[in-house]
Amino acid sequence: MQFKDVVGNSETKKALIHEVKAGRVSHAQMLLGPEGSGKLPLAIAFAQYLLCDQPSKTDSCNKCPNCLKVSSLTHPDLHFVFPVVANKTNKVGSSKDRIKEWNEYVLKQKYFNLKQWQQSLDEMGKNAAIGVEESRQILKRLALKSYSGKYKIMIIWLPEKMNPQSANKLLKLLEEPPESTLFFLVSDNAEYILPTILSRTQLIRIPSLSVDNIQEYLTKTYKVEAGAASSAAGLSQGNMAEAIEILQGAKSQHLFFDLFVKVMRAAYTANPIELMNVSDEAAGLDKENQKNFVKYGLHIFRESIILNYMKGELGNLRDEERDFLNKFARFINNQNITELMTEFNEAHYHLERNANAKILFADLVIKLTKLIKKGV
Repeated sequence: MQFKDVVGNSETKKALIHEVKAGRVSHAQMLLGPEGSGKLPLAIAFAQYLLCDQPSKTDSCNKCPNCLKVSSLTHPDLHFVFPVVANKTNKVGSSKDRIKEWNEYVLKQKYFNLKQWQQSLDEMGKNAAIGVEESRQILKRLALKSYSGKYKIMIIWLPEKMNPQSANKLLKLLEEPPESTLFFLVSDNAEYILPTILSRTQLIRIPSLSVDNIQEYLTKTYKVEAGAASSAAGLSQGNMAEAIEILQGAKSQHLFFDLFVKVMRAAYTANPIELMNVSDEAAGLDKENQKNFVKYGLHIFRESIILNYMKGELGNLRDEERDFLNKFARFINNQNITELMTEFNEAHYHLERNANAKILFADLVIKLTKLIKKGV
């Protein structure tokens, strides 16, 4: 994987290349940023640049034996650590036991999150972690002599999923790293990482991707219409992994739109039977789609405000959504927008924590009857 294959992050790419040219590559670097910002592909592209035999001023050559091995994830000096669901029956105790599945998934889907990784393994709902067995495997792998004569590189995806024993062993490695060994820690959330580990890494902050970057990538990679790519990019809020999921579940967007229209009409007419019917319909979605529906509502509210007050172009909408908003947006204004956003954000918060969906959506639609009336 080359830097040119990584969406956005142009300034970060320049900074990483400058490290190499200046001969100041830190042995431990923390790529920290929001989910879906491209940290993992960036770390792999940096590893390829470091191992490349003929790097240019801006990228690896992608032709030398080292580049070809990295791009196929078969380079002996490139190692991965990632959360796994320990399973004695399937003899899974560390990343080594899932490396085949990992390589196949990364080569197929550069941008993904932990939920999507677990879904690919049919392990949703199970606790994925980086455990103490992983620490033993790390020591074994790093004890091997470098194949290329260059660096040994270990990419640790989601170090926040390390248990305390594993984290403490990693700390010792960072304090006394093996010769010519580099650690790239790729994290969504530093809050759950030992402060002593953070203090021993060079922090590289990775920003969310722009809507334009995401839209361009979706259009080119998935060969979809600009409208579909734009809608997915807008809904994703800078998260490429989520944008891909939204695009691949385009049918869900139509489902969300239809349900949202029903909810708003029921709230406007305040018909008790219709209100209970639509709340039951929302509660009948699977857990992920319940959360995605609430996020979809927040997206429509934001677009309504843009239309009403900023006179902005509604570029993140499909035609059916745009037609609906031309009629509906006037009901979303400064009289109710704050409360609407608050109620939907709180609904998402409680769904994340396994609230009873039937009660939650019944309560939400009843509150909507008052809030929509406030905007009339």
